Amino acid sequence: MNVRILSATDVRSIFTPRLALESQREAFTRLGAGEVVQPPRLLVPGPDRSVSFCYSSRIAPDAPAVSKFGSVNPTNAARGLGAVHSVITVLDPMTGAPRAIINGDSVTGLRTSAATALAMQQVAPDAWSILVVGTGAQARAHLDAFAVTHPDADLQVHGRNQTAAAEIAGSHGATAMQDLEPAVGAADVVVLCTSSLTPVIEDAWVTDGTTVASVGSFAPDRVELPPSLLSRSTVVVDYRPSALTDSGPLVEAIAAGSIDSDRIIDLGALLTGAASVDRAPTDALTYLSVGLGVQDAAAAELILAVAEARDAGTQADLA
Repeated sequence: MNVRILSATDVRSIFTPRLALESQREAFTRLGAGEVVQPPRLLVPGPDRSVSFCYSSRIAPDAPAVSKFGSVNPTNAARGLGAVHSVITVLDPMTGAPRAIINGDSVTGLRTSAATALAMQQVAPDAWSILVVGTGAQARAHLDAFAVTHPDADLQVHGRNQTAAAEIAGSHGATAMQDLEPAVGAADVVVLCTSSLTPVIEDAWVTDGTTVASVGSFAPDRVELPPSLLSRSTVVVDYRPSALTDSGPLVEAIAAGSIDSDRIIDLGALLTGAASVDRAPTDALTYLSVGLGVQDAAAAELILAVAEARDAGTQADLA
């Protein structure tokens, strides 16, 4: 039972931001067309606000089953560790035998940021000013992704750790913004990449016509942006069934009766043409991402195809 093991270094040598964008376009287009097998995500709460997760999917009924198992531990910063750790397994579509084990952290950063950038291509293609809030791996990955989808945009970054923000800005051709409120008010697109349980921006800061994306509100108890913002926004989500139960701001807004779930638009529907955004220049728009197994399935399929062609990684016998 030979299994190909791909490290973070192996993944980064294969999975560029441009290829990540290609994989996510396929994932969400197939999702919108109803071609994927996408069961609900599993969340397992842990100590110190940590949560473990399991995503599984097939990009097509006869495609390999792919599963990502990992954890988000906000207190890891005090340990000098990243907040997210995960591993992706790929099973042979015919036999079900393990085919590959892939470092999940490197895939998650690239596929998540590529999905956000893909969404922004649909709803804010002409954005000239993009502000990324956060200084972790997701913030870096999002700056890389926007360099592909919005190459002429003015990229900005803000973080509570201003030294880290300055370092990220310098390495990504971006501008470090010290004051968050005016930066949010002036940006065309604001992308929140934090692990905060409470809003990191205020509704009043978001001016008419701004697009706000949240990748940190991936569980019901994580409310990275104010739910009140949704009541005055066009709302786009990565996948409605997951967003309705797992996106903290959306869960709160629906419970409060401040948003009609029928108004929510799926990214896959935009890509297939089944839905469109009828947005005036002064309309705010919010994009909520909780993450889906099909994103990992599409990424793993592409990564593994290239790895096998190059004979990359390490072979291990699990028998």
